[in-house]
Amino acid sequence: MQSLLLEILADEATKGNKPSNIFRPGSFARVAKEITQKYGVECQSKHMENRLKTIKSTWKIIFDLRYMQSGFGWDDNLRMITCGETVIDEYIVV
Repeated sequence: MQSLLLEILADEATKGNKPSNIFRPGSFARVAKEITQKYGVECQSKHMENRLKTIKSTWKIIFDLRYMQSGFGWDDNLRMITCGETVIDEYIVV
């Protein structure tokens, strides 16, 4: 579902339905409608807005760890953050 959400929002952005940093309400309504049809799950546009916020906050954490913290890396095969034990111990203490 998440990939469909991002695909549709990317399409909406290319159509000009994201004039600034936020999508127009119709974009989230389109996502909700298509997810409801494809997966048979009752979905509302507010759910899609909240899911996008969650994706953004998760991505920010990954970005900050990967690029702003020394000692953290990225494994392309596993698609996850990597680090040594001492790095994570130091990070948790802070």
